Amino acid sequence: MKIVGGPSSVELARRVSDALDAPIISVRSKRFPDGEFYFKFEEKVAGEDLLVVQSLYPPQDEHLVELFIILHTCRDMKAERIRAFIPYLAYSRQDMRYLDGECLSSAVISEILEHLGVDSLYTVDVHNENVLKNYKVPAYNLTASSDLARYFLRKGLNEPFVIAPDDEEIAIKRAELAAQAIGADYDYFVKKRDRYTGEIRTFSKEMDVQGRDVIIIDDIISTGKTAANAASILKQMGARRVFVGVSHALMMGDAAKLLKDAGVEEIVGTDSVMNEFAKVSVAPVLAKAIKER
Repeated sequence: MKIVGGPSSVELARRVSDALDAPIISVRSKRFPDGEFYFKFEEKVAGEDLLVVQSLYPPQDEHLVELFIILHTCRDMKAERIRAFIPYLAYSRQDMRYLDGECLSSAVISEILEHLGVDSLYTVDVHNENVLKNYKVPAYNLTASSDLARYFLRKGLNEPFVIAPDDEEIAIKRAELAAQAIGADYDYFVKKRDRYTGEIRTFSKEMDVQGRDVIIIDDIISTGKTAANAASILKQMGARRVFVGVSHALMMGDAAKLLKDAGVEEIVGTDSVMNEFAKVSVAPVLAKAIKER
C-alpha cells in the first residue's frame, strides 16, 4: 500500500503513512491563476494499492473537486486498487427527503466516488450512518470518540462524566464508547431542531454532574449552538468544568466564542479538520481498521 495525500490533508497523510508504515507517493499540485486545480503524480502508480487521504471540511466544494481529480488520475494511471480515507465526509447530513423537492446530496457523492473507481471508503464519525448505505462498495464508519476522551485524562479529571448533546442513537453510542475508554459514567440530552428555521432547543434532565468534570462528545461542531446549549445547562447543574471533544471541529463564525461564553474550558478536535483545535489524530484509528481487515 502507498499513501496519496490530498491538499486538504497533507499532514494527516504523513501521520497515516507513519501509522501504517507505508510510503507516501510523490505528487505535485497547484492552483492556476483562475483558481482551477492541477494535479500530477511524480512517480508511477500503475498496479499499486493506493490509499487517498483527503478530508472534505470547508471549503467543501473545493476539496471535493480536488478529490475527484485525484481519484480520476489514480484510475487513469491504472492503479490496481483505490481506497479513500475521507475523515470528514461532506454532504452526509441527508439520506432522505424531509421536505418535497429536496436534493439527496449524499447520494450524489457516493455515485461519483464509485464511478471514479473507489474500491472502499473509510470515514470518521459520519453524521448520518444511513448515507453509507448508498455505497455499493464497502464503506466503514470509524470513531474518534475514545481517543478524544483519553486526551482529557491529562487534565486531572474529577469524577469524569461524558455527555452526548442529543439523543440520536449514534450520538449516545459515541458517548458510551468515550466513557468506557476513561472509566466514566455517561448520559445524553434531548435536542429538537426546527426544520424550517434551524432553531435548536436542548432540554434539561436530571443527572449527577455536581462538582464533576464533564466532557461533551460530538461528531460535528459548525455553529456551536448545540454544544453551547448543553454546556450552559451543565454549568447551571453544577458541573465543575466542561470540555468539548469533537471529531470534526468546523467552528464556523463565532462558534468558539459561543462555546467559551457558555462555560467550555477547552475545545478539542481531530486532524480531520486542520485548524487550531486539531489536537487528536485520526491516523491511528484508520491504521487499526485497515490492519484488522
